Amino acid sequence: MGFDSLAVVYQHYLTQEPFRQQDEHTYLLSAKAGCGNIKRVTTYSGIEIVYSQINYSEPCPTFFASNIPIIELQFALSGARYVDISGQEYTLSTGQGALLMMRDFEAWFHPPAQENYTSFAIGIPISLFNYAGAQLATSKSIRFQDILGHCVFKPIIFQLDHRIRTMIDSLIGELNNPFRSSLMMEATALEILNRFMIQLFDLAPIPLGFSREDIRKLHTAREIMEACMVDPPSLLALSKQVGLNDFKLKKGFKALFGTTVFEYLRQIRLDNAMKLLRSQENNVTEAAIAVGYSNISAFSQQFYRKFGVKPSEMKKNINN
Repeated sequence: MGFDSLAVVYQHYLTQEPFRQQDEHTYLLSAKAGCGNIKRVTTYSGIEIVYSQINYSEPCPTFFASNIPIIELQFALSGARYVDISGQEYTLSTGQGALLMMRDFEAWFHPPAQENYTSFAIGIPISLFNYAGAQLATSKSIRFQDILGHCVFKPIIFQLDHRIRTMIDSLIGELNNPFRSSLMMEATALEILNRFMIQLFDLAPIPLGFSREDIRKLHTAREIMEACMVDPPSLLALSKQVGLNDFKLKKGFKALFGTTVFEYLRQIRLDNAMKLLRSQENNVTEAAIAVGYSNISAFSQQFYRKFGVKPSEMKKNINN
């Protein structure tokens, strides 16, 4: 199945009621149904990158059917989505993502009414998914046909982590940029696909001296640092929370995530500070305090080292 078939599916869905195409990359929701738009880019290898910002004025169930097999990474950024796919109910809540596989399906979409619904999706050509699975897997088969089996629809639901959300925000920024780089967007989409295939199909190499249970605990440690960004636990307290000694926590975290625990904390603080500054709702001091910095000078220095611009200059450029 060529990737052009995937593009046909997305184009057909996005040009049926209640949507209409405004330009090559933008689809508008009809005024009768509500307000909002969908941005879409198709990359060179046939990856579909789609960002939806919709607010329906009233319930607007939408029907769609296709006999073309589809793989999609879908992320709920705000609002919840309720879907019935060939008799199987599927719900995705804010902060969740899902790897969706389907073929010969009929779907009813039930978006929320009078509520901002924001979602992001990456459509993946079957041939690309199978190729990635063959490259990553050594002892198991990661192919669309084998995973879906005799099913019509199979969702694999997961929680979004900080790194993936940062990459999604980067792609959203590119979608809204008239001078977007499709090549950069494809590279980021492929990185997201690679990370999720490793995570969802348990393909990550296990560092020497660690067990699968240790790996699960290290992922828990990362989630704790993300949730407690403003007031993080000490390394010793974190090791007790997850059930690893501090030496194993430090060694395993670096081996699994490529950085130290507190360097990871610094990165998520700075990424969130950048998001706050771009939102124009916080000044530099407020953004620094909101992500856990008490020393504004140290915050500015670290921000500059990461992004190559001072936070005050970033704020000024955004305001202009």
